[in-house]
Amino acid sequence: MRTLLFIHGWATDNFVWEGAAKALGGDKNILNLSLPGHGGREKWDEPTLSPAIKELSSRLSALEDNSIIGVGWSLGAEVLVASFGSLKKKFGGLVLVGATPCFVEKEDFPWGQSRVLVKRMILDMKKDPASTVNRFYGLNFTGTELNTVGAGRFIERYGYPGPLDCTTAVPGCFPVFKYDEITTALEALYLTDIRGALSLIDTPTLIVHGGKDGVTPAGAGRYLADKINGAELKVFKEAGHAPFVTEPQRFNEAVKDFMERL
Repeated sequence: MRTLLFIHGWATDNFVWEGAAKALGGDKNILNLSLPGHGGREKWDEPTLSPAIKELSSRLSALEDNSIIGVGWSLGAEVLVASFGSLKKKFGGLVLVGATPCFVEKEDFPWGQSRVLVKRMILDMKKDPASTVNRFYGLNFTGTELNTVGAGRFIERYGYPGPLDCTTAVPGCFPVFKYDEITTALEALYLTDIRGALSLIDTPTLIVHGGKDGVTPAGAGRYLADKINGAELKVFKEAGHAPFVTEPQRFNEAVKDFMERL
């Protein structure tokens, strides 16, 4: 049986995928992963993607080869690409949403964020994570999208201090997010360039990108489609960084069509 694996983006958790997981699950197993520092089991203790890859590897170890369809958004998509070389036997397909192989711009990769801006954001996270993450969440949506129910729920859930865990044995609710680790994850995004890993991807791949994405510009999606052999690109022209939140029906239909052709 196929397993649908979902991995969320930076400073969110597996809740972002609950709607898509329900709509797309059907007869498939669902593995909706939270990354280290975002509710995961591991600790994001170094400015690389290794802690996230370790979390992913441990969760996939018991699953059959060629049984997983990985669906990753933003940071989650980057984790999927970075781990593909070591886990490729596990995957039968990839869906990369709002993805980029290089979060910051370079001379030969102009579709990233300003290095100065990201470096400043890292410093701000260390001084004032509340204001910094709250500013970031609004950037995931266009001005029009900010008025949608989906965007409103997203921002309400993740506004500082983020989601709470009320299921522990100790009475009371406790924050899920560990902002020092989330900051380290942002440092990993600042330092990581996985363009060299794209040629290793030899499984069917769907790339979904918002045409008005203000976090990872649409050019990054086109770059991925050009560099991943046989990849299919769908651009939602009016969408921002989270098309599965603001255009869920269209997104789910695109992924269903892709999975039916695997």
